[in-house]
Amino acid sequence: MNITIDNINLDFSKSINGLNSKSQDITEQLKKIGFKQSSIRTDDFNVRKNRVYRNNKSIDSGYKATQQIQLEFKNDQKNITKILDQFSKSSTEFNLNFNFKLSDSLKENVQKQIIKLATRDAIEKAELISSASNIDLIKIKQIKYGTNYNSGMRLYNRNNGVAEVVSTIDNSIIKGFTPKDIVYSENILLVWDIK
Repeated sequence: MNITIDNINLDFSKSINGLNSKSQDITEQLKKIGFKQSSIRTDDFNVRKNRVYRNNKSIDSGYKATQQIQLEFKNDQKNITKILDQFSKSSTEFNLNFNFKLSDSLKENVQKQIIKLATRDAIEKAELISSASNIDLIKIKQIKYGTNYNSGMRLYNRNNGVAEVVSTIDNSIIKGFTPKDIVYSENILLVWDIK
C-alpha cells in the first residue's frame, strides 16, 4: 500500500515541517491499528517549487513537499478493512493506493514451476519443428535461461507466446476489491544437436 501526502507553503522549511506533521499523523494512525513502525517506510520524498499557471503565465507559489509512505502487509480483508476504517476518519489529506504482489516464498515457488513449464514448452516445440522438417533431435547441446537483458522471471500483462504462470488472488477475500491476475513469464532457449 502506498500513501502519498503533500504540503504546500510559501516557505521551504514550513512546507517540510507541514509534511512532517502529516507523515507523523499517518504513521500514528497505522500504529494505532496494529502496524509496527519498522514496517512503515518512506518510498519517496521530494521538495520542489510549486508553480501555478494564471493568465498563461507560470507564477512561483512557494514549495510543495511530497512524501510517499509504503506499507507491506498480508492481503486479507481484516487488514484492508482496518486501514480503510481508520483513514475514513482521518483529518489529514492523502492519496491511498493498494498494489498487489506475490510474497517472496510464493514467488520462489512460482519461479520453479514456470522454469519447468518453459523447459517443457521449449522441448515440445523443438520436437514439433524437427518432425515437420524431417530432422532428428540428438541431444540438448546448450541451455540458456532468461534473456540477454534480464535473466530471471518477469512480470508481464499479456500473452506473448512464452510459458507463463498466472497466480490468481482469491477475489472472495476482499469485498469491493478484485485484484487482477499476476502473470509471470520465463525464457528458456535450448540449442540442439541435430541430424
